[in-house]
This record gives sequence, structure tokens and C-alpha cells, in this order.
Amino acid sequence: MYRRLICFILLLLLLAGCVGTQADRATVEPDTSPTALASLTPPPATATKNISPTETVFPVVRIKNAETGTYLYEQDGQAQLGDVSDESSFWVVESRQGAKRFQNKASGNYLSIEHLKQYVEVIPIFPDWMSPRWTFVGDPAQGSVVIRNVWHNWQILYVEDGQVKYENVSDKNDNARWFLESVDGVTLTASTPTPMFVIPPSTNPVGSRGANVPWIEYEAEHETTNGEILVPDRTFGTIASESSGRSAVRLNKAGAYVQFTSQAEANSVVVRFVIPDSEDGKGLESTISLYVDNVFRQKIQLTSRYAWSYGGEEETFNIPKAGGAHHFYDEARALVSDIPAGATVKLQVDEDDTAEYYVIDLIDLEQVAPPLTKPDDFISIEECGAVPNSGQDAGVAIQTCIYKARTEKLGVWIPVGTFESEKHGFDVEGVTIQGAGMWYSTIHGKYARFNCTGDNCRFADFAILGETILRDDKSPENGFNGSAGTGSQLENIWVEHTKVGFWVSGGTNGLVIKNSRFRNLFADGINFCNGTSNSVVENSHFRNSGDDALASWSPKGDPVNTGNVFRFNTVQIPWRANCFAVYGGKDNRIEDNLCYDVVTYPGILIAQQFNSNPFEGTTSVQRNSLIRAGGPMFNLEHGALKIWSAQGEIPGLVIKDVLIDSPTFSGLQLDGGYSISASFENIDIKNAGTDGIFLSSRISGEALFSFIKVSDSAKSNFLNYSPKLKFTINFGEGNVGWQFP
Repeated sequence: MYRRLICFILLLLLLAGCVGTQADRATVEPDTSPTALASLTPPPATATKNISPTETVFPVVRIKNAETGTYLYEQDGQAQLGDVSDESSFWVVESRQGAKRFQNKASGNYLSIEHLKQYVEVIPIFPDWMSPRWTFVGDPAQGSVVIRNVWHNWQILYVEDGQVKYENVSDKNDNARWFLESVDGVTLTASTPTPMFVIPPSTNPVGSRGANVPWIEYEAEHETTNGEILVPDRTFGTIASESSGRSAVRLNKAGAYVQFTSQAEANSVVVRFVIPDSEDGKGLESTISLYVDNVFRQKIQLTSRYAWSYGGEEETFNIPKAGGAHHFYDEARALVSDIPAGATVKLQVDEDDTAEYYVIDLIDLEQVAPPLTKPDDFISIEECGAVPNSGQDAGVAIQTCIYKARTEKLGVWIPVGTFESEKHGFDVEGVTIQGAGMWYSTIHGKYARFNCTGDNCRFADFAILGETILRDDKSPENGFNGSAGTGSQLENIWVEHTKVGFWVSGGTNGLVIKNSRFRNLFADGINFCNGTSNSVVENSHFRNSGDDALASWSPKGDPVNTGNVFRFNTVQIPWRANCFAVYGGKDNRIEDNLCYDVVTYPGILIAQQFNSNPFEGTTSVQRNSLIRAGGPMFNLEHGALKIWSAQGEIPGLVIKDVLIDSPTFSGLQLDGGYSISASFENIDIKNAGTDGIFLSSRISGEALFSFIKVSDSAKSNFLNYSPKLKFTINFGEGNVGWQFP
């Protein structure tokens, strides 16, 4: 997270201030219902109430089962089904913190599962109970919906043998689908307001995970070499711990090489490398030699200017004397002309390659298409005075073109070449900015950044190469900043050597980021913040970020982040923080992603933390793979998939179809001092560095575990410190290797 250090300090202060609250929570009687003091009887709700002019008029509906055609009604405190048309079958649909409550019109009582009876209750409630809160899957104005409980989010309403029940059943059958028929003519809506932007379906292949990328990656330690293969290591502060696969190849002298056979035609190369830092932290320059079929092709230019941070896990100083070195790697990219399929490709240290040593982690080979040509309705920044490859500042010319394009309703064209931006960033609203391709059109410099100041900021087919060499949270050295409003998009964008890729602020609705690359950053790759909603990052690649690669952070005091999706992305080696994180908000999703080699934190973190808005609706984590994730930070051993209720409750969590392979510590970890309500299904945890599943002694709430397989953990497959009187474990079917009676 951007500002993580400051937020961590605030977290400690907040936790210190919450001791009294936690102590008060600890005085609840052991036999009390998890959602509230259910042993107490709430005052009965009145059947009718006077509504002031400022109050919302809630819809009144009849709820009809799609299979039986009969209606839900109340009788003797229970939900029944029948051909009833009086007020006992009328339900007031109240909106409550992102969910719905159904109040019976005749009795004033609420549809609930508070006491976990064999039937669905209709009872008086307390306002803060979660059990009478429900969400719709689908739009009731368009057809049948599934009615899902918020407290037990794996359970839905359905009909069996004429009885209304709640359980984890298929939502495809008509017995679990319902029509909401208006009684009073008030329009029905889904559990969330109709979004301003509907995220379109993904085009990635069904069943795939991660980004569909145009390059092939070659791991140096798996190829032919006469160098030193680094022993795999996950100790913070070692080069191996920050390497892909936790190993790499070190070349110590002239003649040392890494060599491999190209699997497909290519004309470009990306090399992930380490060379030493200078004594003053400003970095060293060097080269390494590229050979194709044993014929010298060209020198690859390398620098350590953007790598090597100091001060240990909590700092990113650029002062070698501070000690605690980390963040060793950087990357070099180059167009290198044709490399045939089957060719021998070699990186070799020649006599004139002068670094003391080289560590080669991986090489990406890609066939880059020819540059695009300028569309007719675009104005080139050269026409406004920008000169490519000149070293001259082009900032004024670029901003002039942006203003001109907006006035004349044109697009802005960035031609082939590198254009410097040394004095100020660029303000954009209602303009499309396009380049000839991310390998061809480059904005470079300390102020290579775009500030979206309104709607329809659209960027495509160019690269931003910044000049950030340390993390300064007072300086907005981000590739993209600001509120993206509506209608904004990033496509085929490459961001490197900035602090953050895109820090997205409030007022953003419907931002689309796709087919892009975010690498070698000092903080987040992308952070959806301050109420960003209905936005998506998809089919994009992140490597070597200095904080969360992708995060949705919904701070209190701002609108609630709602309906954001991270899908089909690949994240490699964040040198600090997580691959993916959600901090508060409503109905956000992490789906179909790949996460590799996290150095200090979880692969996926779902946390009520950093003073976030409460979690609402359903937070979904489905079809993700976490490989060698989790790490040590702040004197904690973070699991690969961590649920952390540090500052508040986490309800409505659904985690399904997840592979967790070789986590550094535990595979699945639940921690925090507040309630967690979650369902876990079809999770495969193997080769955990400590425990397969770890439940902290501080947690409370309830979770359902089904089809969870745990194998080959270094310590135990299941380490359960959860308090039996505060946390309920529901064992579903299909668990293997860890479940106790």
C-alpha cells in the first residue's frame, strides 16, 4: 500500500485505542449468538410506522418461489410457503448497509436465521444483527434472483418438500430462485445500486488463470550455464529471496554465460538482472553481451540506478551506509532484430562488460509487431514542438497538444521515439492519448506522469519510464494519478521506474485497465482508492512492485469502493507487500489470477485495516493460484492467503477454487480481533513452510470449509488456536488431510 508505513503506525495507535472496545466484546456470554446478544429479546418491531418526508419509502413485495409458484408468508414466527395473498405475504424490502432486510408487513418482524433453527425465522431483531441481512444475486426487476444470507454467505433460501429452508445448495435450480413482485408499485433494485458502468465479460480463455502474454519467459537457473546457480532462499535481504523461483544465476567473470534455446520467433528481449550499487547509492552502468547462434548481436545496457534500497524491510532509503540492503533487481529491455525459433540465445560476460558480477534471473523473448501509424483524427506532439530522442524537455509541447486536442475534439499522437518530461506532469480530461506501441513510443523523465482530471481519459500503446530512485510518499511520482471519472481506459501501457503505476482516486466509475505492464516500482502497481467503483484490471502483468501490485483500498470518510474486479492478471515478485489486497468496501472480486514469489507479505490479503470502510455485500476470491507466497514483515509470519480482521469485522467472504503451492509459512491464515464470516471451498494447499491452515487465537465468527485438501506441510496441516466459544468451524464434505472430528 502507498503510505503503508504511515498507516502501520496509525494502526498501532488505533489498536491501542481499541483495547476497551475489545475487552467489552470479550464479556459476551459464551452461549450468545455470534451476530449479537441473541439471548436478549429485542423490542418488537411495529407493524407500521410514520415516514417523515426525508425517509426512504421502501418497496413492498410478494416473494414467489420459481419452482412452486407459491408465496413466502409468516405464520407463528416461521417463513412458510403457500397460496396466500393477505398482508402476511407482504414484505417491506429495506436497504441496510449494502444489503436488504425483509420486514413482514403484518407483524413487523424480519426474515432471519439468527438462531440457526431447522426453519427460516420471522422474528424481532436488533439493528446490528447480520443474520436478517440478505443480498440478491441477479436483478429482481429483470427476473428471478437468488437470495443469499450475509451472515452465512454460503447459505441461500430454497424450497424442499414444501418447506422454506436455507443451506449451501445449487443456485441454478428453480427451487432456489425467487421472483419479487411489487405490491405498491415502487421500483425494485438489486442489493447494490444499478452501476454507472457494467464491466464487460472477459475475453481470456475459460479455465485459464493469469494474463495471456505475448512473450515466453526463460528462468536462468533452468537453462545452460557455466555460472553459479544461487541456492534457493527466502531469507529477507538475500538476492535469491527476490528471484523468480527463489533462485537465479550469478556470473562472476569474463566468459561466464547463461544460454537457452528460443521456443518461438522473437525480436526483443527483457533481462531481469542485478549488478552492484555504487558506494554513494547513485548506481553503476554496465553492459552484458547478447549472442544469437554464437554470433554477437549487441550489448544490453544495464544500470543499478533504480535498484538497491536500504534500511531493512520497513525503509527504502537510497543510502548504502544505512545497511539492510534489499530491492536488488531491475530490468533492461531492447529491440534486438530477428531471433529465429530454435536459435541459441546467450547472455555472456565479455572482457569489456565491466560489472564486478551479474545476477541473471530471467529473460523474456517477445515478437513485437511493427509500430502503429497515426490515425487521421489525431494531432502529433511533434506538431506542437516535441522532438524525439533529443534529450530536450517536451513537457510544454505535450500539454499544448492535449489542450488543443480537447478543444478541437482530436486525439493526441505520440510517435516513435523517446520524449522527455522534466518539469511537470500532464493534465488530461476528455482526450485520447495514443502511441505507436509500448516498445516504440516513450515518455521519459521524473515528470513522466499523467493526471486524469475528469471523464474519458484514454491512454493506449505507449510507455512511461520514470526516474524514481527512492520512495517519497510526499511526491506523486506515479505514472497515472487522479480521478478517472467515467469512460476512462488504459490499454497496452507499460509503466516502469515510477513510484506507483496508477493511483486511482475518488469519483472513478468504470475505469478499465487491460493488456498492460507495471514493473520495477517503489510502491503499488495499481491502487483503487477513495471510492473507486465498478472498475477492472485485467490481462495485465506486474513484476517487482514495492507495495501491493493490485489493491482496492476504501478509506473511511470517502465513498465505498464497490464492484471492483482484478481478473486474469499475473503478478511476479512484489518485493514488498502483496500480489492482491482488498481493504474494506463492497462486492469486490479477485478472480482468475496468478501470483508468484511474494517476498514479505501474503499473496492475497483481505483485511479490515488502514482505517477502511466496513466490508459489505460479498467479497469474492475465486480461481486464483498462489505460488511461493507469504513472507516475514513487521515481526509477523504472513500466510499465503490471509484474512485479517485487524480493525473490524469481515463478513460476506467467499473463497473458492484456489491453489496454494509452497507458501513460505502457512497456506491459509485467519487472524485479527474481530469477527470473520467466510466460506472456503475447493482449496488445495501443499508444501506449506509451516502449517497448511493456521487459525489465530484472536479470531471470532464462523467459517465453512468444504473440499479443502492439505498435504505435505512442514509442521502441521492444521494449527487451530481459534477459541471454540467465539469461532465456529463448520466442516462441509470433501476435506482431506486436515479435518479433525
